Amino acid sequence: MAATLPPGGRRRTPGLRREEVSLLSGVSVTWYTWLEQGRDINVSPQILLALARALDLDEVARAHLFRLAGAEPPPPPRAPGSAQVSAELRAFLAAQGPNPAFVIDRCFDILAWNAAEEALVHGISLDRPTHELNVLWLMFTEPKVRPLFDAWEDQARWLTAMLRGQAAYELDNPRFGELTEALLAASPLFRELWAAHDVESFRSSVRRFHHPVVGTLDLTYVRLAVDDDPGLSVVVHFPQPGSPSQERLLRLSRSSRRL
Repeated sequence: MAATLPPGGRRRTPGLRREEVSLLSGVSVTWYTWLEQGRDINVSPQILLALARALDLDEVARAHLFRLAGAEPPPPPRAPGSAQVSAELRAFLAAQGPNPAFVIDRCFDILAWNAAEEALVHGISLDRPTHELNVLWLMFTEPKVRPLFDAWEDQARWLTAMLRGQAAYELDNPRFGELTEALLAASPLFRELWAAHDVESFRSSVRRFHHPVVGTLDLTYVRLAVDDDPGLSVVVHFPQPGSPSQERLLRLSRSSRRL
């Protein structure tokens, strides 16, 4: 339950007293005083969000508070499927072909993808309800995903730890709670990994896919931030030039265009 202020009499000046901000945000008066004084203290995203709520900051002021504290401001919460992927970003996805590419938000909801991505996840329909079009949901609940990855459980563990790392930034995002609750109910393995409280950040690496049409694909993947739409990013998979994987990916692209 959120903290509330006790009733009081009239005050000479408007605004919240230091003690009232402390009560509403759940931090000590001493700690909040140090924050006001600019002392060298650690400020977590949870505390910054609590202060933003206590001070009733709008999105612009909340982002400014995070930047003053040297932290990355979270984007405004989105409902699944509410993000509009621009025509320019969709054109960028198409231009990555034959390399698979897709757009995700901070909850790993998949918002757009190119034809090469659809060919890579051969047999896994991306035409599904919006709340199921999510990287972790597909990883843990879609049986056809497991044989696609060379190290499926390692990927599942890493994605769970990345989602856990997002938790501190998504306290005001109902979609984050909805997603984690659904995964906890749907997957015993997710429950086990989530309970471990491991935290990971994104890192570029090489994934090995076992594609049912063209065979083994070793693809490097990168994630690119979309500066003009905070919270969105593009994930692109690509092979090493001149490698067997490049030739197989080209062959997959040609075969998918004939379908």
